[in-house]
Amino acid sequence: MADDPKENEFLAHARYRLDPLASGVRTTLAGTPLVERVAWHLGEALHMRQAGPTVRPEAADLSGRYGGPTVPTFPSDADRAPARFVPTAGINPVLTAADVTDFGRTDCVADPFLYVTETGDWHMFFEVYTHNREPTAAIGHATSPDGYDWRYDRIVLETDEHLSYPYVFRADGEHYMVPDRWAKERGPAGVTLYRAESFPHDWTAVAELVQPSTPLHDFSPFRWDGRWWALVGDGTDLYAYYSDDLEADDWTGHDDNPVVADRPRAARPGGRPLVFDDHVLAFYQDCERRYGESVRAYEISELTPTTYVDEERAGSPALTPPGGLGWNSGAMHTVDPWYDGEGWHCVVDGNLGLGYQLLGEHHWAIGIYRA
Repeated sequence: MADDPKENEFLAHARYRLDPLASGVRTTLAGTPLVERVAWHLGEALHMRQAGPTVRPEAADLSGRYGGPTVPTFPSDADRAPARFVPTAGINPVLTAADVTDFGRTDCVADPFLYVTETGDWHMFFEVYTHNREPTAAIGHATSPDGYDWRYDRIVLETDEHLSYPYVFRADGEHYMVPDRWAKERGPAGVTLYRAESFPHDWTAVAELVQPSTPLHDFSPFRWDGRWWALVGDGTDLYAYYSDDLEADDWTGHDDNPVVADRPRAARPGGRPLVFDDHVLAFYQDCERRYGESVRAYEISELTPTTYVDEERAGSPALTPPGGLGWNSGAMHTVDPWYDGEGWHCVVDGNLGLGYQLLGEHHWAIGIYRA
């Protein structure tokens, strides 16, 4: 009987997740305590199992929908109220640490963003995190023929700093990425804009957009009312910046920065803002009780260099963990929705809940949701 590639893939994942002693001993030699590794493997074994058989949905065909110089833009017929996202049954998680092959003993994958080409090819960019490595995180890439069946490709951006939140978009015919930088020992990290020399694998830094005086994270740019705008936060306060030119250094801060103060339930971006004719739908991490516990949706109805008005959307939070055991049972903190002609095809991330204080925080994985 010929080997079943799906069975071989399952066995490979099982060996990765269920061999804590051997993996723990190896990483102990590199300075990671054995008990920490055993706890991590136990967490993966308990939470990363998929309930029931895989049920592959019909392919999401977006060929011809996302052409042009600026991507994504959403048509006027798109549902203006994708306030609540639900899982695609039978396939999640679609990417885990076990899929990564070129970044050491990877602990987790998180902060996913999609990009769909004019011909309908699916790309995903995300954080790849390895706890006992320097740098601890880089940007990975995966591809899919249908938006559901994802295959890891490679690391596509690595510096000497922790990188995450790879916000990818197209403007004026060029592909750009704004990853979150974490330079703890050097003070607050700036916001660097990268342009693709060869999409999706080769990226070059082209501008330093913001140099904050305090640590700010998850810079999320969008085009609104003739300007480039971006939201960025620290988990308590939210800031806005703007510029006439995307590739300009030193974007201008909003006159009232922070535009929202003392709102830990919604003050750190949690995904790509959706721009409509009369408002922007922004997603924020709820960090009030636990880092990135859920994602809340807010309508920004007024945004100028001197004003900012937002209100939480009815039906928010947009993403909530289901509880119990599971890959996203305890926390969800990123969503990237793309309109497919009928609804919203979304990539999300999630982390375990039950026992995470003992099993560790580094169990983020990636799934596909819909609205």
